[in-house]
Amino acid sequence: MYFQSVELVVLFTLANILKTYNPNIQGSAESWTYPLTKGQWLDGGVSHASVQNVPDQVTYLATTLKTKYTSVNFQNDWKLITLFIGANNLCGACEGRAESLPEYYESHLLQVLTQIRDTIPRVFVNVVTIFNVSGVWYAGHSYAYCEFIWKYIAKTECYCVETGKKEDLDMMDLRASQYNAISLKLADQFAAQNNPNFTVVVQPGLSGIVIQDFGEAYLSNLDCFHPSLCANQAFTYQIWNNMFQPPGKKRYNTRPKNLKVHCPVAGEFIQ
Repeated sequence: MYFQSVELVVLFTLANILKTYNPNIQGSAESWTYPLTKGQWLDGGVSHASVQNVPDQVTYLATTLKTKYTSVNFQNDWKLITLFIGANNLCGACEGRAESLPEYYESHLLQVLTQIRDTIPRVFVNVVTIFNVSGVWYAGHSYAYCEFIWKYIAKTECYCVETGKKEDLDMMDLRASQYNAISLKLADQFAAQNNPNFTVVVQPGLSGIVIQDFGEAYLSNLDCFHPSLCANQAFTYQIWNNMFQPPGKKRYNTRPKNLKVHCPVAGEFIQ
């Protein structure tokens, strides 16, 4: 996908930025979704999902593309899928839950990527790395509202964060690093297949986001766990910028004050 040089209007989602260059792009998220509900249209994400839940989301995506987007040529049009998964698996790391183990994550992520390759033709997959979810505790523990939420309301949101124990938080960080290494490993495996109609690229920038640098502004006002609008916009900046940086030169380290959106010029392409 090549870009003409135009003035970029930052609208804070990947789809809306892409529409600045091509207003005919389809499939952006529409309307609101609520916890444990499915996304709208081609947004197949489900809040609180783990890596083992993604195959159902891929099935939903493929079915919706085939049956509801008649203006899309399912076989020949290129699709962009952004996959960000694993944070909820991390939440059981301090208890040694099976679904938090690296080998579990690897087998299920491989299943997901294989399913996408085999059921959705001509697709570019952004696999977004995991940041240190432990930072949620460091960002929120000194705020009375978050303390209240974690203690009385959201005890099952993310157990290993809510304990506040250093050993639990450190275990989450270790697992996050292992998950990211697995994502890179699997991307290399698919790249070795030299499939002209399927590409997996790891966009690593979120692993450099330090949540406590954002402070309470990172955290949702609802549950003090999910990212706020501010944080989601920061994620968009970083993923978008990664998409125009060549493999091996994609940037990791980002601080809120340094966030600047890349404006593609003629001849640049997603990679």
